[in-house]
Order: sequence, then structure tokens, then C-alpha cells
Amino acid sequence: MVATIALLAAPGCGPKPPERQRNTAKSAPVEQAPVVPNPLAEPQLDREQLIFDAMRALSAAALGHNDSKEQAGLKGREFELRMRFGCPGLPTTASRSWSYDGQKHVLRARISADVAAEGVPASDLLLKGYEGVAGFVVEQPLLLSAGCPAPQFGTLSTGEPTIAVAQLFTAEDSRVQRPEKTYEITKAIDESARPTQGLDLVASGRLDELSDGRVIHCAFADGPPACLVAAKFDRIAIENPVDGSVLDEWSNW
Repeated sequence: MVATIALLAAPGCGPKPPERQRNTAKSAPVEQAPVVPNPLAEPQLDREQLIFDAMRALSAAALGHNDSKEQAGLKGREFELRMRFGCPGLPTTASRSWSYDGQKHVLRARISADVAAEGVPASDLLLKGYEGVAGFVVEQPLLLSAGCPAPQFGTLSTGEPTIAVAQLFTAEDSRVQRPEKTYEITKAIDESARPTQGLDLVASGRLDELSDGRVIHCAFADGPPACLVAAKFDRIAIENPVDGSVLDEWSNW
């Protein structure tokens, strides 16, 4: 009996289990959906690029070229424009000034929109339909980066073109959601944080379309030419360029 049990248990002996039926049918290949790369967001335009775009538009206007197609790609582009003001050794302007009270350790700054309706380059087509404008002149437009020029270049603005970034309003635009025309701060800061290289006015938003179908409109009158870059502002800020601190900001009008 023992030998019989051992024989049954030996490998290869006894009845074989039924073989599983092999599935010879080939599965249909699964079609892979084509991989579509995510479109890269267009980079934010900075001061240098805005100045270059304005100068290209100015060149086209001077040569009598219609650059509407070239400007089509600018509409809706995000931008951040930095404008330095109150540099040491240079005079302040009525629209941009700041001071520091060393005894009370208080910084005061005031900025006004220095583009008004009468400052828009003369053009019946451009002015038609607008009832107001608020914006900023790019001081020292020959400087591609915001900064304080060296003393020997302090009067660099002589004869240079005027470039302004501004938001124009129609009668249909909400009066509540329009950016302010004056920005003021009174802020207590330590003497160690006192600005030494002026302050930066930072305007950001998206480029807009003017009534002539372009984003940038350049015109010539008596004196240097002028270019207006249309925008919709969504943030105005005042920053200390030395440490990058935001002294105050305004948004969500």
C-alpha cells in the first residue's frame, strides 16, 4: 500500500490534467490618440520689448507703411512696464515724486497719470468714439531697462520720441472699473530701507486694440513724434528697486 501511494504521488504518473485551451486570437491593436503638445503661453512683454514694438510702429508710420498685420499679434499680450522715477541728482516731475522724512521715518510718494485726452496723438480716426484716457509716459525711452542714468546721461530725453502706455475709454465702458488717475502712499519704513535709487512705477495688464485696428498708434506733430500703446491695466504698483519690495499696489478696479 505504501508503494502504491508513493507511485501515485510520483511526478509524471497518473492522469494528466486537461490542458487549457490557448487563445490564439490576436487582440486588435489599440490606437493611441495623437499627443498634442500644450501650447506654450506667450511670454510677458517687458519694457524693452514694448519700446521696440513702439519704435517699429513709429518706423512704419514714418515710411508710410500699413503695419496692421505686424501689430495683430500684439493684441491681448500681457505686459509689465517698469518706469523709474525720483532718481538721485535728477529733478522730479509733477506727476511722479517721492520724499522721505528721516525724523519720522515715513516715505511719501505720489503718481499721477500723465497722459490726458489732449495728449493723445492727433488723429480723427483714433479719437473718434473715445471720451477719456489715462496712462503713463515712458520717461527716458532710450533706456531699455528701468534705472537711474549716469549723470552725463541725465538729459538723455532731448529730442527723443514720446512713448506712452494708456487705457482709452468709450461711453460704454464702466466708469466704476476704470483705473485711478492718482496713486499716493504714506508708509512708515526703517532708515535702512530708505530708497537710494529712486522708485519704480510698475504698470501691468494686457495690450488692447485701438479704434484704427492697431495696438500702437504713432503720429507726428510739432516737435518729436509720439506713439500711444493701448492697454487695459489690471495692476499699478510702486516698488523699491533695491530690494524689490512692493510699497503699495492697486488692482481690481
